[in-house]
Amino acid sequence: MSQRTSHQPTVHLISLGCPRTLVDSEVYLGRLKDAGMAIVDKVEGADVAVINTCSFIQESIQESIDTVLDAIELKKQGKLKAVVVAGCLVQRFKEGLVKELPEVDGFVGVDGFGDIDAIVRSALNGEHHSLIRRRPQLPHRGQPSRVALTPSHYAYLKVSEGCLKGCRFCVIPKIKGPLASRSIDELVEEARRLIEERGVKELIVVGQDTSDYGVDLYGRPRIADLLADLGKLAGLRWIRLLYCHPSGITPQIIEAIRDIPTVCKYLDTAIEHADDDVLARMNRGITSARLRERVETLRREIPGIALRTAVIVGFPGETEQAFETLLNFIQEMRFDRLGAFQYSNEESSAAFRYPDQVEETVKQRRYDRLMQTQQRLAEEINRQWLGRSCEVMIDEPAPDDSTVFLGRTWADCPEVDGLVYVNSATPLVPGQIVPVTITDTYEYDLVAESRRTFIPHSAFRIPHST
Repeated sequence: MSQRTSHQPTVHLISLGCPRTLVDSEVYLGRLKDAGMAIVDKVEGADVAVINTCSFIQESIQESIDTVLDAIELKKQGKLKAVVVAGCLVQRFKEGLVKELPEVDGFVGVDGFGDIDAIVRSALNGEHHSLIRRRPQLPHRGQPSRVALTPSHYAYLKVSEGCLKGCRFCVIPKIKGPLASRSIDELVEEARRLIEERGVKELIVVGQDTSDYGVDLYGRPRIADLLADLGKLAGLRWIRLLYCHPSGITPQIIEAIRDIPTVCKYLDTAIEHADDDVLARMNRGITSARLRERVETLRREIPGIALRTAVIVGFPGETEQAFETLLNFIQEMRFDRLGAFQYSNEESSAAFRYPDQVEETVKQRRYDRLMQTQQRLAEEINRQWLGRSCEVMIDEPAPDDSTVFLGRTWADCPEVDGLVYVNSATPLVPGQIVPVTITDTYEYDLVAESRRTFIPHSAFRIPHST
C-alpha cells in the first residue's frame, strides 16, 4: 500500500460482494492511486472511505447499508472527512438512495471507473456529487491500473459484464444490462500484466455467465479460445473457470478444461435446482435430465474433475416434492463443492410478484436439511483424498503455528472452498506450489505433510461413488 505524505489525500476502500465486485474495486483503487491519492489499509484515520457495494439479495443489501452507516458514524466522530458509495446498490436504487443518505458525500454507479477520482476530490472539497447513468457503460476498456486486494499469487480476471439468460430470481441484468464482453486481446494482455507486475500464478476467470463470453463481440461463445490463449502465458500455473451456466457447457469448454495443462480440472456451474417445474419457473433453460447429462459428460470426459455448484431453496412454488427432488439429485450427483441460498424475493426480479411464495420458516428448514446432506457428502468425498499425493498452493502461514501453512489443492477456489493445513518443518511462502501427502480429513478441509517428490495434479483423480 502507498505511504501517506503531507499533501496526499488518503483513501480506504471497502469491497463487498463477489469477486466481480472485487475486480471493480481494484480498478477504482488503481484510478485513485494514479490520481495521486494514497491507499491505506484502515478506515479509521483515512480522509475518504469508498464503499463498493453489492445488492444481489436482501442479505447483501443490508450488509451494504450497514457498512455505509458505519462509515457515516465515523465521519460524524471526525475520523473521516468524506464517504463515497459506489457499485451495485447505487446503480439499483439510484436517486432513491441519494435521497435516503444525505450524509454520503458522493455516489457512483457500477461504471464509475473513469470518474471515481473526481467524485472523491469533490467530496474532500465539501461538494456532494453523484454520477449514476441509467444505462451503465460497461465494461471498462483498455488496461486500467489495478491495486491488489488479493494475495499477490492469485487474481481474478473479469471477462464480461451483464447477462443474456434472464433468470427470474436475478436482478443483475436490471443493474448491469445485457452481456458486454471484453476482447480476448485485452484480457490476455491484462493477464500478462498481472503475472509480470504482481507475480500471479493462479488466474480465476469470472463473469456473470462465462459460458456466454464473447457472444456479443464475436457472434459465438469464445471462452474456450480465451482459456487456450491464457494457457500459453509463461509463469501461470493454474487457471480456474467460475460461473459457467450448465446449458452453455460446450464440447469446446470440456476440451479446454481437459487438455490445457494449466487449466484446473475444476468447474463452477450453478444448477440452482433440479425439479423441472421449478427450473421452468426460474427460466433456467434446462431440464433435470439435461443437468444430469451435463454432469455425467463432464465426469466421463474429464475424469476426476471437481465440480462446484450452487442451488436455491424456497423459490416460489417449490413444493415439498420439488425440494425432495432437489435433495435426491444432490445425493445422486455428489457435487464436490456446493453453496446453497434461501430464495430472496427481490423487487426488481421477474419472480417478485409470484403468488406462491414459500414461508421463511419452510425455507430455513429446507436449507438446513440440504446443508446437512451436503456436509455428509463432503465429508465422504474428502475421505477419498486420504493417503493421496497432490500439489498444494500455499496461501499464508497459519496464524498460531509456525510449522503449519494454509493452502489449497487445484480442486479448491479461494474464499469459497476448503483449505489444506500443510505441516512443514521448512518455511513455505505464499504462491509456492508444494508436493504433499494427505494425512487427515475433515468435513471440508484436509491435513497434509509436505514431501520431496510429487505427482502432478493432472495425474490425480477423485473417484465418485454413487
